[in-house]
Amino acid sequence: MNDLLLKNAVIYDGSGGPWYRGDVAIREGIINEIGTLTPGCASETIDLEGRVLCPGFVDVHSHSDFSAFLVNDVDGKITQGVTTEVVSNCGLAMTPSVPERAGLLQEYMRPYLPEGVSLHNECSSLEEMMDRIDSSGYVTDLAFHVAHGPLRIAALGFENRKATPGELELMKDLLAREMESGAVGLSSGLIYPPGCFADTDELVELCRVAAAYGGIYATHMRSESGNTLNAVAEAINIGRRSGCAVHISHHKIMEQLEGLSEKTLGMMETAQKEGIDVTCDVYPYTAGSTMIGALLPPWVNEGGAARLVARVADPTCRKRIAEDMKKEIPGWDNFSRASGLANILIFTAEKDKTLEGRTIGASAADRGQDPLDALFDIIVSEQANCTVAIFSQSESDNRRIIAHPLSMIGSDSHPASTKGIYASRRSHPRAFGTFPRVLGKYVREDHVIPLETAIWKMTGFPARRFGLSDRGLIKKGLIADLVAFDPQTIRDCADFTDTNAPSKGIACVWKRGKIIVRNNVSVAQPSGKCIRRKNSC
Repeated sequence: MNDLLLKNAVIYDGSGGPWYRGDVAIREGIINEIGTLTPGCASETIDLEGRVLCPGFVDVHSHSDFSAFLVNDVDGKITQGVTTEVVSNCGLAMTPSVPERAGLLQEYMRPYLPEGVSLHNECSSLEEMMDRIDSSGYVTDLAFHVAHGPLRIAALGFENRKATPGELELMKDLLAREMESGAVGLSSGLIYPPGCFADTDELVELCRVAAAYGGIYATHMRSESGNTLNAVAEAINIGRRSGCAVHISHHKIMEQLEGLSEKTLGMMETAQKEGIDVTCDVYPYTAGSTMIGALLPPWVNEGGAARLVARVADPTCRKRIAEDMKKEIPGWDNFSRASGLANILIFTAEKDKTLEGRTIGASAADRGQDPLDALFDIIVSEQANCTVAIFSQSESDNRRIIAHPLSMIGSDSHPASTKGIYASRRSHPRAFGTFPRVLGKYVREDHVIPLETAIWKMTGFPARRFGLSDRGLIKKGLIADLVAFDPQTIRDCADFTDTNAPSKGIACVWKRGKIIVRNNVSVAQPSGKCIRRKNSC
C-alpha cells in the first residue's frame, strides 16, 4: 500500500522532455509508481485537477547556510517550491575554522547574520556543522560547497599577498577534509576579501583537490563588469589547468556592456568543445545585492571589517579612498561608477533602520552631504554591517543567459521568512520570488523559454550537475520532493518595497512525500537534511 496518490497531474518530470498526464504514488518518502493508478492503491489520494506536477526545485546558488544552524522555520524558499539548496557559495561560509583565527571568521560573516545573533564558534568543520543542522532539522535539504574565504582566513587571515607553500598546504588539507565530509565542491568569491587577494595559481591548486573528489568549482568571478571577459577566461583556465568542472555563479552583464553575453556564452560553448566542463546559473532580476564594503577598493578591506572602518574614519585614508573610487582600478569592479553611487539602495542596516530601503543619494540629501561622504559616514556608524542593492544589469543579456542550454536557475538569496527572527529583516525579492518569477514572467508572459525547459533548469539539470542523483526527476525510486502549481497564475509578488511577500500559484509542496506548503503557506515542521555527497576519491 502506498502512502499517497497524486491523481490527474500534468507531469513535467524534470528531464526537459514533453509533459504527460498521469498519477504518482509515494511510499515511505519515495516515488513508488507512475502511470494511471487506482485510488485504492494508497492510504490518501489528492486530485491535482490538471495542475502541473514537477520535481522540487533545486536552488543551485543559495546562502541559506547563514541560518540553518540558527533557525529552522524560514519559509522564503519552500513557499516558492524549493526543496533542495546548494549552499556556501561566493566563498562565504562559517567553516572551516581554526582557533587562532575564529574571531576573524566571525567578523567576516557578521553582516550576513540577523540582528542580535552571533556566530557560534563550536563548529570548526563542515562535518560538525552538518551534524548540528541535522540534529535540529532544517526546512530544505542542503548540499554544501567548501568556501574559499574561510580556507584563506584559516591560513593567512585577510592579508593581501600570495600564500606561502605552507599556507597553501594548510588550505589544501582543510579542503580535502571538508570534501571527505561530503561537500559537492569548492566556491570562490573573487570580488570579496580575502578571495580577491588570491591569484589564479592558488585557485588551480585548490581545484585540483576538489576535482580529485569529483567536486565542482563554483565561482563568483573576479569581475562582473569591465573585466568580465577576462574573468570568464580565468574561470575556464582554472578548469583547464586543474581538471575541475567549472560553474560560473549568477552570470550577469552590466547595462553599459549590453550584448556581451553573446561572447561570454560563446566562450563557455568553446570550452565545452575543448572538453572543459563549464556551466552557469542566473537569477531573473536586474539588481544584485552585496555587502557595503564591496563598494570600496580592495585595499580598504585588507585586515577585515574593523580595519576597513578605521580606514574610512581616518580623514587621510578617506581622501585616498575617494580618489580611488573616482577611477578604475585593475582587478576591481567599481560598482559606484557602474551604477551611480547615489542610486545604490541600502538594503539592511544594523543600527539605523531609517536607512533601509532608501538610496545612498536620498540619505545624502537628508544629511546635506555628497553621496560619497554619506556612504563613508554610514559605513562608520554601521561598522560596515550593511548590505546594498545595485541596479545595473542588462535585461536583454539576462534573457539570453536564461535561455542558454548551459544555464540553470539560482536565487543567490540569503535566508528570508514571514516569521521568526527573519520576519522583520529585509531581503532581496529573489529570496521569495526567483522560481515563480521564471515560470510566470519568462515562461508564461515573455516566452523566453518553454515550460519544460524552465523546469529542467530548476530540477533535473542542477541535480545532475551537482551530483544529487536521488532527486531532480519524477522517476521511480527517487525522493518524493514534488511541487504542484498552476501555470496560469504562478507569479512572484516580492519587490524592493515588500521584500518578503510570498509568491502566488504554488498549490502544494511535498518533502519526502509529506506536504510542507499548501497554497503558498508553510504548513509543516522542517524535515530537511544535510546531503553528504559520496565522493570519487
